[in-house]
Amino acid sequence: MAKKKKRRRVNVARLLILVLCFLLIIGLAVYGIKKIFFKPEETVVQEEKNSKADTNVEKIIEAGFNEEQAKELISLSNYWPDRLDRYVSYYNGDMKQSVMDVNCDMDLEPYQQITIVKDDDDPAYLVNKFYALEDGYVPDDLVDLDTFACVQGQDYACQDIIQLRKEAYDAYIEWCKAAQKENLEIRAISGYRTYEYQKGLWDHNASVYGQEYADAYYARPGQSEHNTGLAVDITFNGYNFNEIENYDGYEWILENAHKYGFILRYPEDKTDVTRYGYESWHFRYVGKEVAEKIYKNNWTLEEYYGAKEA
Repeated sequence: MAKKKKRRRVNVARLLILVLCFLLIIGLAVYGIKKIFFKPEETVVQEEKNSKADTNVEKIIEAGFNEEQAKELISLSNYWPDRLDRYVSYYNGDMKQSVMDVNCDMDLEPYQQITIVKDDDDPAYLVNKFYALEDGYVPDDLVDLDTFACVQGQDYACQDIIQLRKEAYDAYIEWCKAAQKENLEIRAISGYRTYEYQKGLWDHNASVYGQEYADAYYARPGQSEHNTGLAVDITFNGYNFNEIENYDGYEWILENAHKYGFILRYPEDKTDVTRYGYESWHFRYVGKEVAEKIYKNNWTLEEYYGAKEA
């Protein structure tokens, strides 16, 4: 009887081993099938990207670039596929710079192609010779500037009533208070302007000095940053606004404006990008985060947008 019980135990052990081996074989078979017929999600995604890239290369080559140029173009994060033909037409031997230039519309003539801006929630939105506000646009949160503003009869070119949008207003006050600690008395000489006011300003200068001059220094109505309520022309310590870059203290203004969300909108070395003459007095509120990025990269607002992904 004892021998039979032992044989039964051995048979059970063999059966368990056979079952485990069978399960192992089934598992390996299933794994192999999955490897062959079902690819990991990340592999599928990568292959889709590669396929898309290959398609883009072919499309870019058809547009006029060679294969090496096409691959370089695709590698740029700010490559905007809808501007491919413009990249090809404008290309100057430097792909990275060419893409930035086209994204900043430097390949177009002013007013050649106008996009109407309808969303003003982001204070960094672009208004220039290619992006315009709707006719009759008026910000709904304008605030009268009753402090750190110019005084009629004392400050040169002082606007009667100076207004800024609330967010820009608060940031401007903060900026001016910080400047006071450096013995700098910043004063606004101009803020928000109506469509009609800007039209009169441009028309006057065009009739007196010619259209080319007017377009270099005065925006057309609807395409002026002053129409946004986010731009402010300043002076400080009683100097004429168009001479402030010549006085001690201006360097502090330039180096600290971004901390309060402002940028010098029309720098002297970027007139080819902004399409406006140098204005040492014209500052634009874009928010602290954007201003910081623009300042660190030595960009204009156009270049900030030109560096963005499509």
